[in-house]
Amino acid sequence: MTSPPHTSSLIPRLGPTQWLVFAMLAAVICAANIYTTLLIGWGDTGSIVAVLASVAFLGLAHKKATIYELNLGQTMVSAGGSIGFVVACYAAVHIVKPDWRPNSWHLVLLFASVGVLGTLVGNLVRRQMVQYFFPSGTACAVIQRAVAAERAPGEVNRPVRLLKIWSLIAAALTFPTKASFVAEGHALWSTLKIKLGLPRLAELQIGVDPLYYGIGMVVGPRIGVGMILGALLPSLWIVPMLTTADGSPHPYGPIPDWVRWTAIAVLTLPTFAAILFAYQYRVQATVPPGFTPGRTPYLQPSSRRVLHTFAALLGVTGAVFAGQLVFNLPWIASVATIALAVPLSVVNGRVSGDTDINPVRLVAIVLISAFFWLVAKDAVVLLGMAVIGATVASVAVDMMQDMRTGHLLDQDPGHQVFVQFLGVIVGAFAAIPVLNLLVERFGVGEGSALRAPAAQLWAAMANAMSGGTSFSNELIGAIAVVSVIGIFYAWLTVYPKTAPWMPSLFGIGIGLLLGLDAAMAIFLGGMLKQLALFFYTRGKSGAAREDAAQRGGDDTMVVGASVFAAGAVLSILLVLLDFVFTKAGVSPWSLATG
Repeated sequence: MTSPPHTSSLIPRLGPTQWLVFAMLAAVICAANIYTTLLIGWGDTGSIVAVLASVAFLGLAHKKATIYELNLGQTMVSAGGSIGFVVACYAAVHIVKPDWRPNSWHLVLLFASVGVLGTLVGNLVRRQMVQYFFPSGTACAVIQRAVAAERAPGEVNRPVRLLKIWSLIAAALTFPTKASFVAEGHALWSTLKIKLGLPRLAELQIGVDPLYYGIGMVVGPRIGVGMILGALLPSLWIVPMLTTADGSPHPYGPIPDWVRWTAIAVLTLPTFAAILFAYQYRVQATVPPGFTPGRTPYLQPSSRRVLHTFAALLGVTGAVFAGQLVFNLPWIASVATIALAVPLSVVNGRVSGDTDINPVRLVAIVLISAFFWLVAKDAVVLLGMAVIGATVASVAVDMMQDMRTGHLLDQDPGHQVFVQFLGVIVGAFAAIPVLNLLVERFGVGEGSALRAPAAQLWAAMANAMSGGTSFSNELIGAIAVVSVIGIFYAWLTVYPKTAPWMPSLFGIGIGLLLGLDAAMAIFLGGMLKQLALFFYTRGKSGAAREDAAQRGGDDTMVVGASVFAAGAVLSILLVLLDFVFTKAGVSPWSLATG
């Protein structure tokens, strides 16, 4: 039944404590996303953790969080997380130009302005996009309702308890993987090594960082298997192919270039093909039991249209101005980039609605390929276009996920847009100093502690389009073969009868750049999820089995997100503490170098 129309207020009805908690969490998740994206090329917007952490922090202030407040908090925090992801990809500029040191305030202006534009794009197509499934957005709505439900006296809030327990466990296990009691020494515990004695794989290394296992529990085993396959390709195929019988290298080009361009071949044309196939095999969106989306019609005040128009003008102006200051990007290139990013954002949102993966890296590749003729073939300028376009797409698709959650919870969409504006601005202010600190301390790219797979791809494409990369005929042929095989494989990953059994195409591409130690750990995390689901559903059938599977899926999602977030946040905290200790001239411990 439809409720009477509700006149929306311009500003959400939140108190000072709620605003403070949500802003703090937006900054924290943004920083955590920068670290994880630089480490393994994957980040999480932190929606689920934001919900549970909001309940915990507001509880300390003796304030019970309502579902209205939790949804706005989730929206604001995930907005900060999306900025963290693209700021980490922007680190590609540091790979291309290691001495790159632009003005930090100019960067803040750039990401805040483009983040606002991404929010407006997401809102523009809200009515269409909320009809898609968006697995993470739907799961977050289910968890929010469970967290905010009324409880009998003494009844435990199960999701929040899981967050507290597993966050503490993850934090305790993270410290020895990051710290050393010897200056510039190795971590107390970094990898588990198993001797295999195989000709091409003498030793199997498995990462022990809890963050990997948390990611595995969130994404499931298919992505983990894909990462293992990708991580094995260099040692099982690329290196043997490029090495002669006497052990000397073939003149086909450096091995790192082959690895990097094989990953690009996997993640470009095949991924575009997967997008096209996804339009044919759409996942039917269903409304979970107990939800009544669209029950309340919200009458938007005219002042909101004025606000959005003003925000759009400021966003475009700020992006053009900051793009010129930071990247020396001509205004026409900035405007063209923003214009093309809008339809690309809609395409990405369509794919994310079915697959839960935002292929934002493709936006950067399309923009670099489409507009390289507009600028003076300078890799940094090309990356400037990639940064602007990818930020629009990342924030827009994140907004679509959050709008799906709000739609299921019958939330006021105007209030979601307002807090998303604030979230991207908070994220922009938090992200730049964190990125600068990580780059200064660890470096980024191949051979660094932060391998930054996504940034490596952007850097390679920008160098190629600016004429800074040469290709052997053999490498060009390999790229073509991988692309053709990948397109067929992409169809198998989307076709309903084969899709559940095919390792992730995205996982294969990232695994090529990631390394087997991290890929194995992420896979094991996915297997832990499957093992937990087996025990949840064992001995049950029919409706009881479906309920147990749903409960197991929610619990493992909460545990995985908690472990992931705790590991990432503690890692950032340890970096900050190391910086403070260094300035103070004390060293109770130091960050590990390996």
